[in-house]
Amino acid sequence: MSNDWLKYTLHVNREQEELFLAELLDSAYTLGWTEPQIEVITTENGYDYVEKEELPIVAYVYEVKTASDEEHVSRLQSFLQPWGDGVKLVATEQVEEATDSWKDAFQPVQVGDWTIAPSWSELASEVPAERTLRIDPGAAFGTGYHGTTQDILKILQRLPLDGKTIVDVGAGSGILSIFCVRQGAAQPVYAIDINPESSYEILHNVQQNGLPESCVRVIIGDASEPDVIAQLPRQADLLFINIGADEDIAMLPVVKHSLAKAGTVIFSGIVEWSRESFEATLRQHGFTVRDEAQSAEWVTLVAQYCSE
Repeated sequence: MSNDWLKYTLHVNREQEELFLAELLDSAYTLGWTEPQIEVITTENGYDYVEKEELPIVAYVYEVKTASDEEHVSRLQSFLQPWGDGVKLVATEQVEEATDSWKDAFQPVQVGDWTIAPSWSELASEVPAERTLRIDPGAAFGTGYHGTTQDILKILQRLPLDGKTIVDVGAGSGILSIFCVRQGAAQPVYAIDINPESSYEILHNVQQNGLPESCVRVIIGDASEPDVIAQLPRQADLLFINIGADEDIAMLPVVKHSLAKAGTVIFSGIVEWSRESFEATLRQHGFTVRDEAQSAEWVTLVAQYCSE
C-alpha cells in the first residue's frame, strides 16, 4: 500500500458548501477539514481575528496516490466540473501518510535551569532527571515553547515554592503545576482550565514525571464562574494566570477569593501595548507590581495584593 497521499486545497462557495461536502463524503475522496478564511487583527488588549465572510470556505481533501499527479488532478477536476465556479482547486501537495514524524517538531527546550522534554526524547541520558520536566504535547495549550509559559517558569524558579498553596489558572497541559509540585509545593496544586482535554493531559504528564495523580487537582471550567471558585482554597500563597489581558482582569474575583493577604499573583498573556493600562487596572484593584518579564510582545507581571 502506498504511503503517499495527495492533499488538495479547494475553495468552496458558502452557499454550496453543505451540498458539496455531502457529495464529497459519498465519494472516494477523504475530507480532512474545512475552515473559513480569516484575518488576524490586533486589539487594544491583544490579538483577535475576523472571519472574511465574503470569501469562500477552504476545504482540505485527501486521496491515496496511485498514479501520476497529473492523472489524479485530471480526475479531481472531472469530479468538480458539475460545480462550475462554486468549487475550485487552488493547490495540490504530495504528503506522507500519517506517522510519528510530527514528533520531530517537539524537541527539548531549555528554560532557565530546567529542560522541558517530551516523553519520547532521549534527553534523559544527557540531562539530570531532577531538572527535566516530561511534557507531551496534545490538544491542551502548553508545550513549553510559548514565551508566556517560559517567562512564568523562569519566575517560578526564583520564588520559594516549598510548602506553598498554589492555584494555576489556564493550566493547559500542566507544565507549571507539575513544576510547582516538583519544587515541593503543597499538594494538591489546583490546576484550572476551560478545555476538557486538559484533564487527561495533565494527569498523563503528572504520570510521566513519576508523580501521584493526587498531587494536582484538575478543575475543568471557567475560573470566573462561582461553581469553580467554590472549589478553590481561600488562602493560596501563589496564583498565576496565563490566558490574556482581558481574561486576566476578569479573573480578579478569583484572585480576591483565593489569594492570601500579601500573596503573590503572576499575570501573563499581556501584550506590550496594553501593559500600561493593564497595570493601571491592577493598581485600582489594590495590586502592586513587584517584578516582570517579557518575551517578544508578551509581558508577564508579578504582583502582590493586600486585601482589606
